[in-house]
Amino acid sequence: MTARFVDGTELRATEVRRAVPELRFELAGLPAGYSTSTPEPEQCARDMVMAVDDGFPCFAEATDLVTMEGNSLRLDLDSENESRFCRWLRETPVRLILCVALRTSAAAPVQVFRASCDGRIADKPAGPRALGWDRLFVPAGFDVTYAELVADPAAAVDAIGLRAGPYRALLAAMA
Repeated sequence: MTARFVDGTELRATEVRRAVPELRFELAGLPAGYSTSTPEPEQCARDMVMAVDDGFPCFAEATDLVTMEGNSLRLDLDSENESRFCRWLRETPVRLILCVALRTSAAAPVQVFRASCDGRIADKPAGPRALGWDRLFVPAGFDVTYAELVADPAAAVDAIGLRAGPYRALLAAMA
């Protein structure tokens, strides 16, 4: 069975395929007119799969970068100046939160799978722009951003382990 990865990118799809090669999916756009203003990643991912009228199963993911106290940094980011964000918050301990929502049919309830990864704010943005927060986040135990790890085809699969758990759970839920 081939699922639809709603609002996914080629880079993200490559990362997911490396982490869970047995998961079969294709990229799908969001329906016209879709919008959400929720900063909470679980609700954002749910909203994306609820916007799909056909083409099941489908899944979507959303992320957030939070302080160790759980406060979202989404509103602190000036989207036009990631460098300033990094300069102000450089080395701040943070957690990257990932939520993956799955909808197996129009009548099925949405299932959500979560993961998190501790790390710190990077000194400067690095890696492909399409990877969003990953460009600003250095996972614990690494010296490069998560985006740089994801974009490196030679990186070990366990280096990109944030998505492995939720996507394995998603694969099991689709079986």
